[in-house]
Amino acid sequence: MHSAPKRIRRRWIAGLVGALMVTVFGIGSALASIPVGDSRVGKMTWYDNAGYGACGTAINAAAEDLVAVSSSWWTSANPNNDDLCKGVSVEVGYNGRTITVPVKDKCPSCSAEHIDLSRTAFQKLADLNIGVVSGITWKFVGTGGGTTALPAPTGLRVTATTASSASLSWAAVPGASSYAVYRAGTKVGTTPAASYTDTGVSAGTGYRYTVAAIDSAGNAGTRSAAVTVTTVGGGGGGTACPTAWSSGRSYVPGDTVAHAGHRYTATYYSTDAVPNDPGSWAVWRDDGTC
Repeated sequence: MHSAPKRIRRRWIAGLVGALMVTVFGIGSALASIPVGDSRVGKMTWYDNAGYGACGTAINAAAEDLVAVSSSWWTSANPNNDDLCKGVSVEVGYNGRTITVPVKDKCPSCSAEHIDLSRTAFQKLADLNIGVVSGITWKFVGTGGGTTALPAPTGLRVTATTASSASLSWAAVPGASSYAVYRAGTKVGTTPAASYTDTGVSAGTGYRYTVAAIDSAGNAGTRSAAVTVTTVGGGGGGTACPTAWSSGRSYVPGDTVAHAGHRYTATYYSTDAVPNDPGSWAVWRDDGTC
């Protein structure tokens, strides 16, 4: 299988950059040096590295849609501050299909017309085994000029609670740079990972959470479906929680555990069956809050 050129050394083509840059109006001065909307013909490859991209954000090219463009398009001495990192995406067309992906990385060995897509983005246009695809069309698009809001995260669930915290997780959204977490409609934090622990809560209190993915330009997408949680405790004379459920431990029918502020009783033999996961409802009986 093909693996795209490795990011080993920098190669600048300053003369080519100057020849290709045009002034763009209507999308903000930050993008004035990028030829937004100019259609180009070139080739595409793919890569699946994980780490930090040239824009300074964490990326996983094996799991999220993004693009690395030639170093000839980058003009800032500090890539993190480059115009390309300010809401610029690339619209790619091949074989009747079109996708739009954010610029998050630099390809030092790519020519100006060569783009390096993440593995997942490449798969939406061509077979990975092809490796190098010529004759594609592509163009830079800016914020408000061809990009769409990121979809709502799915699978939002509560993973743990204490008297002073609530922990959440959800499925990662391709193209997301970070996530905004909302409690009762008010943003309480952001996180680069698909998980978050809110420590601004009180014991024995119910809360409602939603999450939204944020793109490389800082735009929040559609919010997720809500999940509710009640924190542990409250001192109201309720039944004390048993020992917390533990991943990797084996349970037998009749065992009781605490998880996400609830007491659960095992109804079957299990290991790693998360009590509040819908797939584990046949294994654990929810006996209410504790």
